[in-house]
This record gives sequence, structure tokens and C-alpha cells, in this order.
Amino acid sequence: MVVQPETFQMHLRELKRHFDLVSLADWVNAKDNDEPLPQKACAVTFDDGWLDNYEYAFPILKEESAPATLFAVADKIGTDFQFWPNIIAGLMFCDGIGAMRDNAVLRSALSSCDPVSGRVSGDQVASVIKALKAHTDLDIFHALESIGWRKYCGEHLGCALMGWQQLNEMRGSGLVTVGSHTNTHRRLTSSVTLPDMEYEIVDSKRKLQRETGDSIDLFCFPNGDYNQEALDMVRTHYRAAVTTRRGINLNRSANRHELTRIGIHEDIASNRRLFGARISGWV
Repeated sequence: MVVQPETFQMHLRELKRHFDLVSLADWVNAKDNDEPLPQKACAVTFDDGWLDNYEYAFPILKEESAPATLFAVADKIGTDFQFWPNIIAGLMFCDGIGAMRDNAVLRSALSSCDPVSGRVSGDQVASVIKALKAHTDLDIFHALESIGWRKYCGEHLGCALMGWQQLNEMRGSGLVTVGSHTNTHRRLTSSVTLPDMEYEIVDSKRKLQRETGDSIDLFCFPNGDYNQEALDMVRTHYRAAVTTRRGINLNRSANRHELTRIGIHEDIASNRRLFGARISGWV
């Protein structure tokens, strides 16, 4: 899931040609208050709080005067946390496949593509990550800790997430709105108890409000996964939420707590023609 800086700038300029770039929060406010909405509004969103959002995307947002929403994983901002898909990719590309075979959970996922060390493709990594999603996040992290993943790829992964100072600098620019992406990025499915779900949904809001001084009204479901209990809790505590389901939200009928989005990656949107096809819904 990569977009090069120059590609991102092209995306913003193309969006400005065809749409009204709006803050997601402003769109929600206008919708709630039955105020006029742009016929073709577009909101830019980022998930997780990656350091490269600050290093590369933020300067371009400022140059283009483009508003955006960043959904932060509250407990992990300013830490050395790595998302487990990153760790899996690191292990597979850094000669850690043998170690992965020493754990039953990881070994079962490897069987989906039978990779060989030194000849790993991106498609094989994606296949293993997809297979591992049959397990809970906690089980996957326990499996990774059991093989001591850091000694194989820890030094190669670098810092994944930005710190609070960087997040607040983005917020203070007036261009970036902060939303919650839970406390720990757990998938909000039936495997999560109600107290843990409250920690992820409600406590993350409190922490982000405490650290930023802003009201946190927007939420993003990790991995796009959620059950009815999670949806009900989000509806109670947030004004709107985004999913990973693909689609365009119509001004009148959009469900504010299950908003769809269009994912943009370098391989499918590296030039104006491909990007236009992607946002039109053709590909």
C-alpha cells in the first residue's frame, strides 16, 4: 500500500480539477445540519498515523491547501509499534521464513503459497497476510513473539508511526482533522469482549481528545471489520465513521457511520488515466 509523493501530488491536483475538496468533518457537519453540500465533494483520509504521512504527504497537503483526515491508532502513536502485516512482510523478505515455520499459526499461513527464502514475491506476502486474518490479532502477535521476530527483521522495519508532536503539528495546520482508529488496531469482531471493545472505541476517543485538545468525532474501523456491537458503540460516541468498503457516498442517502471509500495505491493509480478510472469506479 504505497503512493509515491509525486503521485500523491498529482492525485490532489486531479481531484481539485474535478471535485470540491472538503474536510470530512465539514461534510458531516453540513449533512447533520441539513446545509447545502457540494454536488461533487471529495474527502481525503489516511489510516493509522504513519510517519511517512507526516514526512511526505503533509508538505504536499500544505502546498495544495488540501484538507484531510488522519485516523490515528491512539496507544501506538509515538511508540516503536509495528503492525503485524509489516512484520510478516519483513520476515518473508529478510530470510525469516524458516523461523515462521517453527510456529503452527504462521506455518499454516505459509502453506497457502509455499514461499522459498530469497525468492519471495509481493503476491506471496499478500497471500500469507490474507491467510493469517483467519486468526485474531492477539494470536498473531503471540505467534510472532514466540519466534523472536525482531532478531530477523526488527532493524530493517524502521519507525512506523509518527509521534504526538508531529500529529499535533499536522492538526495545528488547520488542514488535518484527527479521528480515532482505536487504541491498538484490533479488528472489532466477535472475538473482542465488550470491555475490550469499549477500550478500543471509547477510550481511544478520550486519549486522542486529551493529547490533541480537540473533540474527536470521527472513527475508522480497523481492517474494515466490525460486528453489530461495535457499530452500535461507534454510533453512540462518534458523529461518523468510515469503512474499507469501496463506493461513493451520496449526499442524501449516505450512512454516516458506514461511509465507503476508494482505496488508492501506486500500482493502480500511478498516472492521470489510471487514477481517473479508479475514482470513477471503472477499476
